[in-house]
Amino acid sequence: MEFYTEERFKNWIDKIAKSEIKEDDPRTFEVFDQFVEDFAIACLNLIRSVREREITKKDAIREIENINRLFLISVDFGDGVKNEFFEFIRESIRVIAYSTKLFLEGKGSKKSFDDLLKDAIRKEKKGDYRGAFETMAKMGVKVLRGEELPELQADGFIANWLDGIEVIDMIMKLNKIDSGSE
Repeated sequence: MEFYTEERFKNWIDKIAKSEIKEDDPRTFEVFDQFVEDFAIACLNLIRSVREREITKKDAIREIENINRLFLISVDFGDGVKNEFFEFIRESIRVIAYSTKLFLEGKGSKKSFDDLLKDAIRKEKKGDYRGAFETMAKMGVKVLRGEELPELQADGFIANWLDGIEVIDMIMKLNKIDSGSE
C-alpha cells in the first residue's frame, strides 16, 4: 500500500513547471499551497490507515521515510521564483513528514505551542537548525493529536516549518467539518 507515490510527486512537479507564476498575483502561487495540502492529506490518510489497522506503525514509518526521499530530489524549474518557492514548500513538507513520523512513534512534547516556538527560535539563533526543526515537528505532533494550533508568528526557516504545521491544522479542521464533528 503506497500513500504517496513517485508518480504523484512528479505530477505536482509537472503542474508547477507548467504554471505561470506572477509575483504580483498571489493566486498564481496556489499550486504550491495545493501541493503541500495534498501531501498533508496523504500523511493523515497514512495515520488513519494505522488507526484502522490497514497498515502497521512500522510499515507506516517506513512509508514516511520512503516518501521523504522524494523530497530530497533536486528540482530546477528554470525559474528563480519557482525554485525559491519550491524550497519554501519543501521545508513545510519536511516538517509535515517528520511530525507524522514522530506521531507514529509516539513521540511529542507536553510543552505549550508558545514554549515550543520559543525553543525553536532559540535553537535556530544558536545555529542548531536540526534541533529547531525537531522542536517544530513536535508542534506538528500536538496538532496531529488534536490540539488546536494558536495564532503564531515566526520568520526564517521556522516560518516555513510553521506553515507546514498550519497546513496540518487546517486539514485536521476540515476533516472535523467533513465528518460532522463541528
